[in-house]
Amino acid sequence: MIRVLLVEENEAEARAARAMLQEAGQGQIDVTHVTRLSTALRRLAGEQFDAILLDGGLIDTHGLDTLDLVQAALARMPIVLLSDQHDPALERKTIQRGVQDVVVKKHWTPEQLARSVHHAVDRKRAEQNLAYLAQYDPLTTLANRALFRDRLTHALAMAKRKKQEVGIVLLGIDRFHEIKRQLSAEGSDAMLTATADRLKGCMREVDTVARLGGDVFTCLLEGVTSKGDMEIVAKRILKAMGPPVKVQDQDLTVSTSLGIAVFPLDGQDADQLLERAKDAMARAQESGAGYFIHPVQWQ
Repeated sequence: MIRVLLVEENEAEARAARAMLQEAGQGQIDVTHVTRLSTALRRLAGEQFDAILLDGGLIDTHGLDTLDLVQAALARMPIVLLSDQHDPALERKTIQRGVQDVVVKKHWTPEQLARSVHHAVDRKRAEQNLAYLAQYDPLTTLANRALFRDRLTHALAMAKRKKQEVGIVLLGIDRFHEIKRQLSAEGSDAMLTATADRLKGCMREVDTVARLGGDVFTCLLEGVTSKGDMEIVAKRILKAMGPPVKVQDQDLTVSTSLGIAVFPLDGQDADQLLERAKDAMARAQESGAGYFIHPVQWQ
């Protein structure tokens, strides 16, 4: 069932739109009608809809900024604009503002209106999926490298202004490629997913946990105040990673190594901190110590 919010001042045209959607939608499109934009915004604040049919007359009355106002309240909901006349210039501008489709009322048909609603919903979902894939790792659902760097850069900018510290932890699975050769593709994915779940489970909700690629994961911790804070985090992660992982009906013991870097002691930007953490992780893997923090003097 697709729930549609119809925002239309003209009662006759609203009845026509509802009838056409019920006819062509074969009971699969539910329409809620309001006549005012203010009412629509209140409904959107408390109810869930899949799409909006928006009277183009409201755009004429309030201007294109109306679309920005609606979009802000929609949480990326698809909009189909109902226009009184064909206006290519206006259609281009509204689509640039996020409208999925424009239907001219004097030419509309039940099939066209229903198809426009379905296509708008499908296109919006596709856009959201692409946006998700651009920021999240599809296997683990953790933040990916791009999103992690963006959040790290933002955290560093805030820390510089407030004269605070920011810590990052880099985690790698020991002998990953050797273990991977012994498992199927599904087994490797299960091991990585279990690692991601354990890592996320032992961090705060405000911390960013990401997969940088392969077996390398990272955590961004803001508000650390001492070397002891990072040691506590490292020990908590290693404890969470300790129990065997259930992979393809067998218990697999997986060891991990951590590298830790802290702003501003280990670097002034994202690249420097990541390189420092990578070096620390390599030292931890070589020594078998579990984790490594560069021996700097905390203030």
